Amino acid sequence: MNYVQSLAEYAEQGQQVAVGIVGAGQMGEGLACQMEQMSGIVTLMIADVQPGRARNAFLSAGLDTSVIVETDDFARAQEALATGKRVATTNAKLIATVPGLDIAVEATGIPVVGAEVARDAILNRRHVLQMNVETDATVGYILRYMASAAGVIYTLTCGDEPGATAELFDFAASLGFEIICAGKGKNNPLDRHATPDTVQKRAAKQQMNPKMLASFVDGTKTMVEMTSLANGIGFVPDIRGMHGPQCNPKSISTVFVPQEDGGVISAPGRVEYGIGIAPGVFVVFTARNPKIVRD
Repeated sequence: MNYVQSLAEYAEQGQQVAVGIVGAGQMGEGLACQMEQMSGIVTLMIADVQPGRARNAFLSAGLDTSVIVETDDFARAQEALATGKRVATTNAKLIATVPGLDIAVEATGIPVVGAEVARDAILNRRHVLQMNVETDATVGYILRYMASAAGVIYTLTCGDEPGATAELFDFAASLGFEIICAGKGKNNPLDRHATPDTVQKRAAKQQMNPKMLASFVDGTKTMVEMTSLANGIGFVPDIRGMHGPQCNPKSISTVFVPQEDGGVISAPGRVEYGIGIAPGVFVVFTARNPKIVRD
């Protein structure tokens, strides 16, 4: 049974996976909107440090103001959930502590906030979906260890590049292939000198935080994501900052291979990124059995 069927059966039983989201920016708001289209899973709480932003995320998801309670008080939030309301707050600690939630989602992109939210949720025996890859690249190993000891799950999201690449990696590894390289395409032309000021107009047009957009453009986000992937699969960057060559989908298997085979990396077992293959992720693998190679 796949997760779609599992969620559908869960909903038919009158149950739902209850989610709380910290961070009502592009990712958090989008996640809340998406879950309103699904069965068996629902966003019950949203926290954002900016007053009114969590409420607006619920409104963006199509909810009526009559079902939204804005509060930073634990008791009032608990009462609201008990009466079928949704809670909008500026107090992120409520996501980790108020009874009635199954999963805490961290989507702020701020490393220290991501670490604190995940820590508090784990200590309260709450599963954590970490969309804050900046936190994961920094202290993800510790948080996963804590979660394992507490009997809960700490995980990244499968839809983002590190998770999507890891899925391909697991697929190739499960079949016994020799994996050479794993990575992603960079979503923007690389400009190492980009700042929030230089991308301000573009950020406004795309309704994005200029700091976040600058981190995409200057390569910081790519480095953080590939650090998280490297930690997860045990691969390493070939050089500081990786190579980041120009390529296209057809050239992936000839570019991201060892230099002795005409590629850019010095040896197998590397994480990399490419310019010209975005959006997308990749895994390069090989086989030695003649029949498999022929097929």
